[in-house]
Amino acid sequence: MRIRNVQFWKTQFRAGRRKPYQVRWAVDGSPFYESYVTSALAENFRNDLIAAARRGETFDPEVGGLPQSMWPKPKAVTWYEFARKYALMKWAHSAGNSRRNSASGLIRITLLLLSSDVRKEDAPRLRHALRHWAFRRVDDAAVPPEQAELLEWIAERSRPITDLEDLGTLRELLNELGLCLNGTPAKASTVARHRAVLTSTLNYAVEQGVLKYNPVDKLAWKPPTLSRQVDPRVVVSPQQARELLKAVTYVGTWEKQRGPRLRAFFACIYFAALRPEEVVALREQDCKLPEHGPGLLVLSTAITRAGGAWTDDGNKHETRGLKLRAVDDGRDVPIPPELVRILRQHIADFGTAADGRLFPGPHGQALDSTRYLDTWEKARRLALPPELAGSRLARRPYDLRHAALSLWLNSGVAPAEVARRAGNTVPVLLQTYARCIHGQEDTNTKRIIDALGDPEEQEEPDEDEEG
Repeated sequence: MRIRNVQFWKTQFRAGRRKPYQVRWAVDGSPFYESYVTSALAENFRNDLIAAARRGETFDPEVGGLPQSMWPKPKAVTWYEFARKYALMKWAHSAGNSRRNSASGLIRITLLLLSSDVRKEDAPRLRHALRHWAFRRVDDAAVPPEQAELLEWIAERSRPITDLEDLGTLRELLNELGLCLNGTPAKASTVARHRAVLTSTLNYAVEQGVLKYNPVDKLAWKPPTLSRQVDPRVVVSPQQARELLKAVTYVGTWEKQRGPRLRAFFACIYFAALRPEEVVALREQDCKLPEHGPGLLVLSTAITRAGGAWTDDGNKHETRGLKLRAVDDGRDVPIPPELVRILRQHIADFGTAADGRLFPGPHGQALDSTRYLDTWEKARRLALPPELAGSRLARRPYDLRHAALSLWLNSGVAPAEVARRAGNTVPVLLQTYARCIHGQEDTNTKRIIDALGDPEEQEEPDEDEEG
């Protein structure tokens, strides 16, 4: 930007004016004025202009003819303002559940980064406004007036995102994220998820030039230890699994056939190690079910329950590709004859939805997780004695998948093949099920000894001496 031609005049006194002392100057012939109550204030301002001109500063007619040192400072970007921008950026390429989990973290952080304390009775209303209107892709004009007022209150009190460059402020925030709303320690998984949202948002701020660096990288803060290993106490034996599947058939409602309709659903999780969302999307045309022998499931999609607020079409269920795979990248899962028979009987008894899905809801819609979770809890109480029903054993339907993969690994199936069938990577598989692989110590020890060999056993005996 070039240095412009600047001219100055003496300060004028204009009698009868509220601010009688006027400073006049011109930039490239364009006049500018500024008036003051006292002569001292006027002269101070005029001297600052002259000093800026002597330093060679640029005077811009578009900014009131002021020199660069007097230009208005850009308003600091607040955490709330940037968090909304981040949420919209992530929306298009995120699954519904990812959007919801990200919003949960952004809400928690936003309320912790306010310049004013939030009254306990106001917190639920603020969280509601943020969850429904701040971090979703919605038209601002559609926000109800009361909710808009709450969001405006938050926007006015949100601290600048640059405040997080202060490591003391950042540490305090992370410590708060480690607590539940009632002040008790939060689950390690929740802390890890919220910290990941914070880190990702700050990385985006660096990318956009709002921050020079991510301050999280400079902070020696240790999050709670997060164990990703499956607890062996949740793993059922084959006999227990079959007893649970039988107990499922005794659960009523849904035209008194909810349990029988869902027996095959849970059997797919156990015998094929499918994820529940993969079973929800399973269609008859995906199944190869011969009359005798093993069969095959060809998986390509999963149906998850995200909630209508977080999907593109407003439906609470969302059809996605398989986890950890590219879109349209399928997975073949061989299944034992027992599951083949169960699926053939299920199709014969209950048919399929119009699109071939084996496990539709009561009205043909996607099966809701609330239905099969309720059925599973009732089946556990029927199948297990009180001491086990109150334990961690098979507490969730997903634990059937853990039991299946543990069984496969313990039976000697190569980890690479187990990982392929399960839709995992080998490192993740071995890390996750490290505590569930047992009973092979003697076999593995013998394999190692055989591979090494024993020099003493290989020595030939000395020949007997003659005589």
